[in-house]
Amino acid sequence: MKKKISALVCGALMAFGSIAMASINGDRIMLGDIKPGDPISAVKNIYGEPLQIVGEKWLYKGFYIEVDNDRPNYVEEIATQDPGFATQDGVIVSMSETALNDTYGKADKIEREDGKVEYTYYSRDAREKIQFDVRNGIIIKISCERN
Repeated sequence: MKKKISALVCGALMAFGSIAMASINGDRIMLGDIKPGDPISAVKNIYGEPLQIVGEKWLYKGFYIEVDNDRPNYVEEIATQDPGFATQDGVIVSMSETALNDTYGKADKIEREDGKVEYTYYSRDAREKIQFDVRNGIIIKISCERN
């Protein structure tokens, strides 16, 4: 009986361990010079004032940031559809989706919807994520955000 219980506990731990995300370092979840959780003042110091503010979205040339609801002076999300902005690892919009596996390994989550595939990688502490939207094998959008 003890062996069966031990086997069940061990199996449960292995199952939960395999669903744990935690695939990349949080310092790799960055776009351009901005990462989720950065103060808005840092964004302004680097990129200046936004071209436009629409609700919580601050629109810049080539990217946007979304301000954190709970902490309005901080970045919750940064996203781009412009190949002029790279991730910390050099991945850009317009690259082949094969660059994702080569750079980050297997995605923690893959979702398919309306001809688009979303590859999501979580930080080791699962507090942040980087997501790549892919259509026809090409990266069309990159976003980094706090969970």
